[in-house]
Amino acid sequence: MKTKIEGLVLSKVPFKERHLICHLLLRSGRKVSVLFYGGQGGGKKKKSSTIELGYMLSIEVARSRSTFEMLQAKEWTPIWAHEKIRENHKAFYLLCLYLEIIIKIAQDENLHDDNLQSSSEEEGLFMVLSNAIFHMEKRLNLGEFDSWSDFLIFLGKLSIELGVFPMRESCIFCDEDLEKLQEIYLMSDHGGFACNTCTNQMEKDPGQLSISGRDLWELLGVIANHKYKDLEKFRIDQAPIIHNFFEYFCYQFHWQKSMFKSLALVL
Repeated sequence: MKTKIEGLVLSKVPFKERHLICHLLLRSGRKVSVLFYGGQGGGKKKKSSTIELGYMLSIEVARSRSTFEMLQAKEWTPIWAHEKIRENHKAFYLLCLYLEIIIKIAQDENLHDDNLQSSSEEEGLFMVLSNAIFHMEKRLNLGEFDSWSDFLIFLGKLSIELGVFPMRESCIFCDEDLEKLQEIYLMSDHGGFACNTCTNQMEKDPGQLSISGRDLWELLGVIANHKYKDLEKFRIDQAPIIHNFFEYFCYQFHWQKSMFKSLALVL
């Protein structure tokens, strides 16, 4: 059994007076549940908790004979902790939304299986989330934070890793080059953009046609072709763009936007 792990805190639930049960996303891109005795802090020495949402922890877990027993943390140390996110309510709400999404996607890790191999796609989940949190913290420090922009970047990067990024080179129906067209639409059920001519020949479903198709097409191009470090000045000012792309994202996984408690606090 693997006993030393590192992971990002996805959720934490109080257990009894001083303990915590947390989900963590490991570097493998899979998640585990860990019981932290005394994780809430307090006690006679009035210790403060070192476990917060979005923190990166190094943990030594206790060995257990059964694969069904919850992992128990023997020791833990923060490797990286954000500061500005906790002080900005909009940033903290966005962090919570990131974590909600990742929890739904990440598969459970079995630390008892020494031969278990994670795919590169799963490892990408960790990279996207860790980069998104670090990016948000950095933008807050620079005074450049914008929740809509950060959310779109996160969704774009995550879509690439999961293989659901929309096709944007040409019309998904007629192969017309979209670069020169102004009226284009994002078709959720076809996984890409379509030209105005093709969509006019269809029965339009307002829930699947993007209101700001051209703008979204251009923004996704910027996100796909630039690393996080090059997107510090990235800005959007149209809420419908975010709504439409998140609807597209949810459609790919048969989700409803109402499933995400933090969404109403972000958009």
